[in-house]
Amino acid sequence: MYEVKTAYQLIESEMATMEALAHESLSGIDPFVGEVVRYSIQLSGKRLRPMLLFLAGRAIGNTVLLDNKHVQTATAIEFVHTASLIHDDILDGASIRRHCATINVRWNVQIGVLAGDFLLTKALELMARNGELHGFRRLAEACRKTCEGELRQLGSVDRFDMTPDEYYEMIAGKTAPLLACSAELGAYYSGADNEITERFRIFGHKLGLAFQIVDDVLDMIGETGTAGKTLRTDLINRKPTLPLILYLKTADSADRTETLNRICRNDFDELSAQEMVLRFCESGAVVLAKQEAERLINEAVALLSGFNGNTQAIAALISVAQFVVNRNN
Repeated sequence: MYEVKTAYQLIESEMATMEALAHESLSGIDPFVGEVVRYSIQLSGKRLRPMLLFLAGRAIGNTVLLDNKHVQTATAIEFVHTASLIHDDILDGASIRRHCATINVRWNVQIGVLAGDFLLTKALELMARNGELHGFRRLAEACRKTCEGELRQLGSVDRFDMTPDEYYEMIAGKTAPLLACSAELGAYYSGADNEITERFRIFGHKLGLAFQIVDDVLDMIGETGTAGKTLRTDLINRKPTLPLILYLKTADSADRTETLNRICRNDFDELSAQEMVLRFCESGAVVLAKQEAERLINEAVALLSGFNGNTQAIAALISVAQFVVNRNN
């Protein structure tokens, strides 16, 4: 079975070309703007979306050319993702990402908002270079869904009666759209037919749902030193997440009331936060949430079974899917 490192090596040339295009796209701009934007790009992390796009392209059986639509689209999607992280950190009041100060802390909120907007416009420029509208439309749709999902989550603050089904509807518009778009367009630009392209889109969508559930779990029980970012922001901002929803569903009346009162009072010093994390873990809610993420990953991997494509790329996609559910940051 492939490790993620091996999966990355399979598309090392494509990833290097994407990084070069990202830096080339930011050349010739104001030095201060360049400093801010380049700093933000180094915080975006795993490059999971370009990896999915390139691996999906290779899985079709075609070699991904270094000067084609794959690279431009991968770079555009990574710019969009980076912009969303900048805006997320502002909305969450986060101070750390990948062990470094967030844009809103190193500079300020105004600079963060505009840096994110700048990257979105750069993504539009890159997609326009492709000279066709399908990919442009799909990325625009993914951006719309992501914004809609974030707005829905803000509107769900204090919605502690949310059902798991409502939660899934909400997160379908968060991490999932860009991952689905990446896998779909990787296959599309390699010439896959509609049925195969749709299969890759669903693969990316399920990966995105699982990724968000694991994110919710790590935000609740993770360690800042390992995660490299500000944690417990969902509880602090009173957002319903799957571990919390599952806990509240099974907790007795007294525990439920105490937990909700503490969340509403924003009563989270280090000791009380640890006590609440222990309570969630002992209730089984964290295990159940992880099992949901594993179920989604198994469904995603099943979409690749029996697929007659590049076996190395398919194995690499499976390893990426397994990484999503087993990661600790």
